[in-house]
Amino acid sequence: MAKINENKIWRIAARIDDEIIIKQASSIEKATRTVRNAVFQRLCDSAEIEYELGWWKGHRHAPRRDFVDNFIGKPLYVFVDEEFEVDLHEVPYEVYSIEQVRLTFRKMSLMTPDNIDSWGYLHWGQGDSEKFSLLGEKLPIPPHLALSKGFEEEEVLALSDAQECFDSCPGCNREIPFGTIILVTEHFRLMPANCCGKMIWQKEEDSVDNDEWV
Repeated sequence: MAKINENKIWRIAARIDDEIIIKQASSIEKATRTVRNAVFQRLCDSAEIEYELGWWKGHRHAPRRDFVDNFIGKPLYVFVDEEFEVDLHEVPYEVYSIEQVRLTFRKMSLMTPDNIDSWGYLHWGQGDSEKFSLLGEKLPIPPHLALSKGFEEEEVLALSDAQECFDSCPGCNREIPFGTIILVTEHFRLMPANCCGKMIWQKEEDSVDNDEWV
């Protein structure tokens, strides 16, 4: 085990909204974790979303960590009383939008039938501007359906009219409401069903069999 120098610490800096965040700890892992949490908290405050414990954990949340790391500079092993110099840490200037933050950190919780309209827009608020198109965006695939770790997200390639594909809802067997859509990715189909409030998934190869919708 490497001997820890009590006179030196790991220091990491981040920049967000033109403010510098500085975190330091005895290990690079702890310093990285604390600066990531600080950046995430600032992003949540800016986007008016709730801080989520464990937001960074697991392979599935790698895109979240990557987004946060865009704001973080180079870690340095420095003396405790060494003066901070932002240029040495190569702290980036990163521009972001509220839409980016909400899409990155709230996509899973926002993905409900009530929040997806007939034109494929995902709404995060009541205002007309508080929405973004899912066409061209990546959908998080449910863990039990994901083909492998490399297929945990897939891009929405097209939108289809659910009434043209089904006589009744695969989830509840009721009449499909007008305007219900199907989001089409390479390997999956997703129907946000307002009739039963379910997000109904299907693997592409099972598209001819209603019983395979889950």
